[in-house]
Amino acid sequence: MGDEILQKVVVSWEPRIITNGVDANDYRRTVQSLARWDQWYGAWMELGRHHESLAEEALGEDRSLTAQEAYYRAALAYHFAIFCWVHNLEEYTTGHRKRVECYQKALPGFDPPGERVEIPLEETTMPGYLRRPRGIKRPPVVLFLSGLDSAKEEHHTFENHFLRRGLATLTVDGPGQGEMWFRMKMRVDFEVAARAAIDFLLSRDDVDGSRVGVCGVSLGGYLAARCAALEPRIRAVACCGSLYSPETSPILLHDAFHLQRWLHIWGAKDQEEVREKSRGATLAGIARHIRVPLLVVHGEKDNLIPPQDPYRIYEEATGPKRWVCYPEGNHVCNNIPYKYRPLVADFLAEALR
Repeated sequence: MGDEILQKVVVSWEPRIITNGVDANDYRRTVQSLARWDQWYGAWMELGRHHESLAEEALGEDRSLTAQEAYYRAALAYHFAIFCWVHNLEEYTTGHRKRVECYQKALPGFDPPGERVEIPLEETTMPGYLRRPRGIKRPPVVLFLSGLDSAKEEHHTFENHFLRRGLATLTVDGPGQGEMWFRMKMRVDFEVAARAAIDFLLSRDDVDGSRVGVCGVSLGGYLAARCAALEPRIRAVACCGSLYSPETSPILLHDAFHLQRWLHIWGAKDQEEVREKSRGATLAGIARHIRVPLLVVHGEKDNLIPPQDPYRIYEEATGPKRWVCYPEGNHVCNNIPYKYRPLVADFLAEALR
């Protein structure tokens, strides 16, 4: 089974990992050294330590930009060490902390740079990274939402498409995701995260909190659609590789590999408990409340979510809408990022202009 998991991850996630910033040579060297799934964590943690040591060496030589670039590569390596590693929480937590630590050291070197923010949400705060395009006093904002096993540190390369079009980005760990998992588990009413994010944006004078769109990938596409339906201040929504009804998804409930991560984000011990906790996590009866401009992007060769699933979001939404399904696209179309990401960024830039 371990070897089957390794094969599944290597085949399925190579486009995603490279598209989201890992050097292709690093990726291939790392996975080619593996014979079993139980070696995954150690190999990627070693890659993270390698880039972190390069960052520290550059800092010692007063080469701050080189150091920040190396910290970013380290953060990505630590992220992908644990993105599916929820069966060992001690190792998961170690990798998680290194991911966040290195990414924060990389933030000042981004172009434009990033700012870590803490957004009040009930009795805690929701962490995020805010980036603002250069030369625009109060840009509109894209609220970016992660999928099942991603976190806010994964999305730098996608953010850049929005920033080049004059849009700020606020990428958060919502309930059950990344840092927030240690503070608050996933919840059906995820729209509270969007509500808190918009309240936060409206409190700032360097962005336009009245012009906010939301974009999500995979499970985040479902979350984005839900937020757009139930938070009236959202002005547009883009769903990439999304689900329609996570509470009944065969891939989440009956595939052992995905079920483990589904249990993790909800803080559930078994399938029965996660069914109870996630009851109501569906767009049935909700998608019709999406009245703002909607873009649904999918890949016909998505082996996790069949196109007919997110097509229901498009079909039921009642505002201006567009459906794009690429014949060659895989899950989230990460094998053709040069097609779908500019499309999404152009759509949101036009909707929020």
